[in-house]
Amino acid sequence: MKCETVILINNHSYCKFPKGITNIEEFVNFLNNNPHHFFEMDSYVEKGCVAPFFIEEDLECEKQYWNSDHIRCFSETKLTILKRNEYIERLKSVIKEKCINCEYYIDDCDFESHLEKIDLDGNCYGFERKKS
Repeated sequence: MKCETVILINNHSYCKFPKGITNIEEFVNFLNNNPHHFFEMDSYVEKGCVAPFFIEEDLECEKQYWNSDHIRCFSETKLTILKRNEYIERLKSVIKEKCINCEYYIDDCDFESHLEKIDLDGNCYGFERKKS
């Protein structure tokens, strides 16, 4: 398991710091001093996982050009990169603890149907508690 410090932009996109920038204060200075509105960043691709947790073997970044005028908020945060087997074991544990209490849970459902729906902290936008 590895942790990496990144920028979370607009509470959605996890990005590497631009070249030469190592922390949020330097990023703020970069934006304030950048005469150009567009700048390049590498954004982590959420595929087969839910951020801020990523699978090392599938880890991808894509080059994107951001318009600084359209960034409404950003923060420095950590993302966690796990080996596939670690990710799956933690996901299975989350399913046993949380998903079984969800209205949409199906008993014979395998972990693969959950890969892009719930993070390893148990956060799921589709969760609805079963009615008693």
